[in-house]
Amino acid sequence: MGQGVGIVAGFLTAFIITFLILLFGQYVPSELVPQSIVNDFLSYSDLELKLAIVSTVLFPTSLTTVNLGTYVGYGAQGGTVLTYLAWGCAGLVAGLLTRDIVQAIIAALLSVLMAAFLTWLLIFFIATTDPMALIGSQSLLLLELVLGSSLYPIITAVIGGLLGGGISRERG
Repeated sequence: MGQGVGIVAGFLTAFIITFLILLFGQYVPSELVPQSIVNDFLSYSDLELKLAIVSTVLFPTSLTTVNLGTYVGYGAQGGTVLTYLAWGCAGLVAGLLTRDIVQAIIAALLSVLMAAFLTWLLIFFIATTDPMALIGSQSLLLLELVLGSSLYPIITAVIGGLLGGGISRERG
C-alpha cells in the first residue's frame, strides 16, 4: 500500500492495542501491565486523560532519571511488557503495509516518532491552554522526555517492521 499508510497504521495500532488492553485490564495478568496503571486508566472518565495514560505506557522509560509517567503524575512509572507488545505489533503492521524491507524500517521508525510528537502535543495541551507556551522551557522539557523515551519503542517497532516487510515483500 505504501509507506505513509504504514506510518499512520503503525502508530494507530500501538495506541489501539494499548487502549484496549488497559480497558479490559482487570482481566489481564499483572505481568503484562501492572494493576496500578489499569486503576489509573479506569479512574479517569476523560478521553484525553485516558490517552495520556496510554502514552505513558507507550513511552515509559527515558534516557534521563525522570520518565513521562513521573513527570505527569499518572500512568506508567516504568517499562511494561505491554509497551513492547504494542510497538512490536505496530511495526509489524507498518511493515506489512509497506511491502518492502527498507520502507518497513522507515515506516516503523516514523510511526514511533509521529506518536511521540502527538504525545507531546497531547500532554502539553492537557497541562496548559496557552498555545504560546509551546516554545517555552516546560514544553521543550516535555518534548525531550518523550523523544528520549522513544529509543526502546523505536528498536521494538523496527524489529516488527523488519518482520512485516520481510513477510510481505515482492518475491521474484
